[in-house]
Amino acid sequence: MKKDKRILKTVEIFSSHYIERFKQLMEDGRKEDALSIAQEYIDNGDVESDDYQWFYVNYLKKKWAL
Repeated sequence: MKKDKRILKTVEIFSSHYIERFKQLMEDGRKEDALSIAQEYIDNGDVESDDYQWFYVNYLKKKWAL
């Protein structure tokens, strides 16, 4: 799969997740939580700067000594 298609698919997955989460929170009466998701993740038609830099960290497992 090409990089552009993978990015588009990832955006679709995230969009679907957050929209469903927003709907569930509204149904549960958690309006403030739903609105915080809407403000952060649901597109309102504004175009934002697209100059993000992503930081990836591999899974780190720490052994705890008791």
